[in-house]
Amino acid sequence: MKIQSPIHSPLLLCAIFLLLGPSVAAAQQVQQAEEVDIGREEVQLRVDISDAVERDTDIANTALVFNNSGRVAMTVYCTAYAGNGDVLGRGITRVPARGVKYLRASDLSDGVDFIGSAVCKARGRVTATSVFLAPGAITDLHVKQYKRGRLTRMRFPLVASY
Repeated sequence: MKIQSPIHSPLLLCAIFLLLGPSVAAAQQVQQAEEVDIGREEVQLRVDISDAVERDTDIANTALVFNNSGRVAMTVYCTAYAGNGDVLGRGITRVPARGVKYLRASDLSDGVDFIGSAVCKARGRVTATSVFLAPGAITDLHVKQYKRGRLTRMRFPLVASY
């Protein structure tokens, strides 16, 4: 498995800048987005990672991964934002007790290509991570987490789907 740092990937940076213009126009067409209940099992994440490393295509996506270490199921609510800050889409996933679920950036944007960010919330202790799935490589991305009482807020500063 080849893991690449986003700092050492000029191809990723070029793709971000090339796609930023069209993605902003597409995001402006979306006025309000509905929350869509999406729940992907961790088994599918292994398939997605394997596909990203082995395929020879121009498709890239970000996996937003959630781990629930608690004794009860948690619901995670997410909102995706385009590069200009407009709401692009919303989604939710129910993470089972002591389980793992994930969303793709394309799930939150209803398949629209974009580069932006995402914010997720859960009423409980949920830990998040983010993985960029690019052709021939995978890269982990930074996630900021804030926990106050029983509320967990997760900010994904960079998510992309194209």
